[in-house]
Amino acid sequence: MAVWAIGDVQGCLQPLQALIAKIEARDNAAKFWFCGDLVNRGPHSLGTLRFIQSLGARARTVLGNHDLFALACTAGFVAPKPQDTLSELIAAPELWVDWLRHQPLAIYENGFLLTHAGVFPAWGLEQTLALAEAVETALRADDWSLQLQTLWHGGARQWRSDLSALDAQRFTVNALMRMRFIAPDGGLDFELKESAATAPAGYVPWFQAAPRAMEEAVLVFGHWSALGLRNEPRWIALDTGCVWGRELTAVRLARMQEDRLVIAVSA
Repeated sequence: MAVWAIGDVQGCLQPLQALIAKIEARDNAAKFWFCGDLVNRGPHSLGTLRFIQSLGARARTVLGNHDLFALACTAGFVAPKPQDTLSELIAAPELWVDWLRHQPLAIYENGFLLTHAGVFPAWGLEQTLALAEAVETALRADDWSLQLQTLWHGGARQWRSDLSALDAQRFTVNALMRMRFIAPDGGLDFELKESAATAPAGYVPWFQAAPRAMEEAVLVFGHWSALGLRNEPRWIALDTGCVWGRELTAVRLARMQEDRLVIAVSA
């Protein structure tokens, strides 16, 4: 059964439905992995979540930064910005909150590791999954909103093996959901969103930073719309800017680079 990884949807329901239909015309038993950022900035966040829920066990997703932001706004300790499109979600938390907060930060299967933004260069597979699980446990707890609020207020950007449990969780959220560049001091940069080729001197895309510890998996991620579609031997980037008027893209996951069929629909 083929698995198709799909880039950031961000509430663009109609392109998502068109993409799924296009894939199912080739493979009506396909499974789907979503790179996170299912919601926000696009017009139909609630409809997008309900559609993905309707796919049942055929769909798996990781959490993205916009998904976490939606949970934070619904919990009431963060306010939406003018450009956010979350009012429909916030008005009907019973339809989506429990489902979304139980989704993982990382999925590993058949040699592929799916996260929203990537993997911190110094982490191997086992460490990445363990760190993700600690955050997942917090979000799945009965007092999830309080735990999320505690995680939210901490801009952890430097990784050390002796971080407290809380700071390690804060860094994990930032690395798996927000990371693009590694700054000259070795920490995460949260400001730059441009393409890898135009970054200031000393700022390195995380997938080019050393040392590289991840040898066990091909990394699949979204988050970086300026990067666009990239199909490299050891990593696949899938955010092709649907919410910015470009495309929504899916790649059939295969170990051989030349077997990774790409299907896309226009925004």
